[in-house]
Parts: sequence; C-alpha cells; structure tokens
Amino acid sequence: MREYFAQFGPVKKCLLPFHKETGFHKGFCWVGFTTEEGLNNALQKDPHMLEGAKLQVQKHIRPFVEGPRLSKDAEYD
Repeated sequence: MREYFAQFGPVKKCLLPFHKETGFHKGFCWVGFTTEEGLNNALQKDPHMLEGAKLQVQKHIRPFVEGPRLSKDAEYD
C-alpha cells in the first residue's frame, strides 16, 4: 500500500490493520502524506486500482472534541 501511494508524494505513515483471528486485512487503510500536495495528488486520481481492487480514497478530517484528549484505549460511543 505504501509503495502504491508513494507515487503521489512522500508517505509519512501507512497503517493497514489486520484481523487477529483470520489474518486478513480489515478492508481499510490509513495513509499519511508528508505534504498536502501528496494528499491532493492522491485525491485527484480516480479510480485507484490495486491488484484488481478499486480503492476509495478520502481525506480524513479529525472531529473536534472539547476537553482533554482521549487515550488510545478509550471507548467511543
């Protein structure tokens, strides 16, 4: 996944979660670019195809949460 998205710009982070029991990926991935330009380049291409699968690419917008930051182990409603 990192190699595919590197064609649009430098990739800072790539997280592809896998299901612990089956070993298969969960069907989604987070890719972080080091520049806004890399993100915009990836958003402009449509469709994204990787190994025969069509990928849906979206810009992640973090929700604003007032108060202290929640820990990684916090539960969300």
